[in-house]
Amino acid sequence: MGTNSQELELDLGQIGAGIKKLLNSGLNSIFDLIFFIKKKIIIFVILLIFGIVLGFYFDRKAIYIQDITVIPNFESNEYLYKKIEFLNSRIIEKDDQFFKSIGVVNYSKIAKIEIKAINGIFNFVNKQNSEQNFELIKLMVEDGKIDEIIKNEITSKNFYFHNIIFKTKGNIKQNEIIDPILKYLQKNSYYKKQKEIITKNFIEKIKFNDSLIHQIDGLIFKLTSNNLSVSNISISDENGISELINKKDELIKESQNIKVKLHEFEDIIKVENISLNNVDNIGTNNKMKLILPFLFMFIYLAFYSFILLYKKQLVRFNSK
Repeated sequence: MGTNSQELELDLGQIGAGIKKLLNSGLNSIFDLIFFIKKKIIIFVILLIFGIVLGFYFDRKAIYIQDITVIPNFESNEYLYKKIEFLNSRIIEKDDQFFKSIGVVNYSKIAKIEIKAINGIFNFVNKQNSEQNFELIKLMVEDGKIDEIIKNEITSKNFYFHNIIFKTKGNIKQNEIIDPILKYLQKNSYYKKQKEIITKNFIEKIKFNDSLIHQIDGLIFKLTSNNLSVSNISISDENGISELINKKDELIKESQNIKVKLHEFEDIIKVENISLNNVDNIGTNNKMKLILPFLFMFIYLAFYSFILLYKKQLVRFNSK
């Protein structure tokens, strides 16, 4: 029993000594670094200033994000994605003539154009062909793959809202780049014809609804005017008036929804919002003034440590 107690005390003593040695070693390393920096303070100040100045120089050419939220109408989603892909290819090819032909000024400022769907699964269900879309979502849920399928490019292309994102070198003016490209996206004879036909159908539908509403108003007036008091109206007349009022209400709501759609269908690619000249802070963008000073100091410390190690190894080698 006494022997076990002594061994335990010895083990604890060794552990305590080891911890103390480790702490002292860590503390010594910290103070060695402090004394080293103090000794080389002029070099570190020069590296700090040089890094900040060079960082400001690089950040001067900041990347800006131009964010445009759009609604592709008349099932033009695939068309929109192909057009953005084509515009990117023209940027890569530095096709100056093409951008001049569509009225873009300073196209060289554009670093990249990309398009992303805004997750809108409920709009996807409620749009045209809603029954088919609803059945598709139902199958997704049953298979447990809804997240995977929603992120799938084929599905996301059919969402309601989409972001067209321009990355530009420096800030821009909307009329120089954004407006001409948006105008270019509207130039498609097929979708222009679709717009013309659907707009005409909508207007005719509103006129037809207005005509029915006028007729319903006439019928309601006749039904009520033939009865001088409520007590003289029969149960069938009351039911008829109620049905007519409900029908009128449905027609009014339908016409109101069509008018909203007519506003949306003013363009093939309808612009919902434009947000210009947002500084891109993703990754190292616009952070070089902070990164470079520490990077230069780290490189100096690494180089200095390598020189010390090299000298030690050289002494070891020469002593053989």
